[in-house]
Formats: sequence, structure tokens, C-alpha cells
Amino acid sequence: MGRRPTPTGMGTGLSVFGIPMIVHGGASSEVMVRQWRFQFIRGQAIIPTLGVINALNYWHVAYRCWAHGLEWRGFAAAGVSTFFIVPYTLTFIMGVNSKLLAASERGDKALSDDTARSLIKKWGDLNVLRAVVPIVGTGLALWNFCL
Repeated sequence: MGRRPTPTGMGTGLSVFGIPMIVHGGASSEVMVRQWRFQFIRGQAIIPTLGVINALNYWHVAYRCWAHGLEWRGFAAAGVSTFFIVPYTLTFIMGVNSKLLAASERGDKALSDDTARSLIKKWGDLNVLRAVVPIVGTGLALWNFCL
């Protein structure tokens, strides 16, 4: 039986595989923005919900450990680390999202090829960090087991 996708795996896959194919594929800005939007909409439908569920799970385990007098701080920190993707997205990625989504809605040559490529590459770079942060949360949870 296959494993379920994880937010980290999907987010990393977008930045490592999808974005380079878009920016180096030789397409026009309209096509690049449309391809980015397709990936963005698919990821937006799944990744944030899974990230919040992961954070809530870590906090639930932290609470249960605390209630039983067990070490809990690693799980609580894992929840914070995982939830961090929300303010990170709002602070650093939302502006890029807004520009690319506006260009995709206009449908015409809203952006030059270089501008579209630059924005999509910037989104991919920012998304890598956002995708790696939950891995830090997993490390913190694993650290909790060692205490």
C-alpha cells in the first residue's frame, strides 16, 4: 500500500522538480504563469490543511505527554515549527503569489518573460524553505523521544 503524500514532500517536489521545468522550458510568460498557477492551485488545496493537521497532532501529543508527566517540549516545538509555514507564507510568499495570480487572471502578456521567470523562480526558492521547516519539526519530535 502506498504512503500518503506529505506537505513537505509535495512542497519540495514543486520547488525541486516543477518550478525548474517551468522556468527553463522556454515557454512564454503566459504559459509559465498558467503552469505555475496549475501547480499552485493543486498544492493550495492540500498542503495547508495537512500542515495544520500535523501541527495540531504535535500539540496534542505534547499535551498528552505533559498531562502524564512526560517530556513534552520537543513535540510542542515541533508543532510551532510546523505551524510556522502560515506566518512565513503570509509574510514572504503572499506578495509573489498575488503578482502571479493577478497575471494569470489577466491572461494576456501581463508580465515579460524575464519578469515571469524571475517571480516563479523566487516563489520556488521561498517555497523550498517553507517545505523544509516541517522537517525541522519532525527532528524536534524525534529529539523529544531521546529525552
